[in-house]
Amino acid sequence: MDETQEFTGLSMPVFVAFGWAGEETAIKFALSQLELFIRELHKSLPHSVREKLPVAGVNRESQTVFLAEAEGDEAGAYITFLARPLSLEVQLAIQDKKGLAKGLSLAEQQPVICHRLITELGPEWSLRVQQMQIDEESGEKTHYQDLFKDSITALDEEAAVALFSKAAYLNDEAQWVTPFYLSRRFSSEQISVMGTAVISVMLEHIDIMMPVFDFLTGQSKKKAKVKPRSKPIPKAEEAPITETQLAIESEEGFVYVAELKPLHLRRGFINLTSEHWPFFAINSRTETRPVTIYYNGVYDKGSSVWRLVPNDQARVVLSPAVRRWLEDTFDANDKVQVTARRLDEEDIQISLKPAG
Repeated sequence: MDETQEFTGLSMPVFVAFGWAGEETAIKFALSQLELFIRELHKSLPHSVREKLPVAGVNRESQTVFLAEAEGDEAGAYITFLARPLSLEVQLAIQDKKGLAKGLSLAEQQPVICHRLITELGPEWSLRVQQMQIDEESGEKTHYQDLFKDSITALDEEAAVALFSKAAYLNDEAQWVTPFYLSRRFSSEQISVMGTAVISVMLEHIDIMMPVFDFLTGQSKKKAKVKPRSKPIPKAEEAPITETQLAIESEEGFVYVAELKPLHLRRGFINLTSEHWPFFAINSRTETRPVTIYYNGVYDKGSSVWRLVPNDQARVVLSPAVRRWLEDTFDANDKVQVTARRLDEEDIQISLKPAG
């Protein structure tokens, strides 16, 4: 590549070139433009991110450019950009067994945190976790099936727990590897009109991907202090379904089923019990505690738990968005399952769904 060239954007001819199968000159031109793009992008990364992704390069075989932890775009976690005739896809990927073993082990141990980090990216993002078979003699990998391939909004908490566990288990087997891809696509028209602004747009998307990158590579500052459970949380339906019966309580969390009255639906709250309040209290003077609510595939940070006098009953007071969902989803006397988890000292997450 001519080092004197300046990056001026990814024009439509760059994308069109990838539709010219066998046209060596067209592909060479497109890759040269992508290489200018990735060098400029790498140079523009914040220092802290560039330290984590010190390598920028081109994979001419796959016709992609990438930012990586180490030489070779399959070494550990990396971010790649795939240009095609109609789109540019930005992708956080892990393909090698060692990197996957680390990332999937963390995801399996802390599935709630991993699911939340992925889901918070937004509905424009997709997740694909493959199951690939490794030939014993040649080492060649062939696609066997997709463990998951859909928008991240289709991955609820329970599905995430099962997915991470199965992917980690299979990846530990010599004959399998389970590549992980988190991606978002932009139309080629969108990208082509951006000019050099595409650098700032991609910097923003790299920034929102970094919490997932840090988590899967073990660099996350936000880690649950809770060790993996030796026993799973019992299902709420195993306990009597009454508004005053505690299903399970521990330092880690609890599952509880509450009955919704007409007033609860109108005002947007869910009553717990006085036995639940100590789980939320920071100290003896605590009156309210902010919580994150997970409902219907969405995370909401505008809700809180209140302490009611005189008996210290705990009440989940919902944000307007969660309140509307509650009204649309439930009728009077329906039961809602409340699953509370302590992710760390500051962060408590409550998941809501119809009981049973």
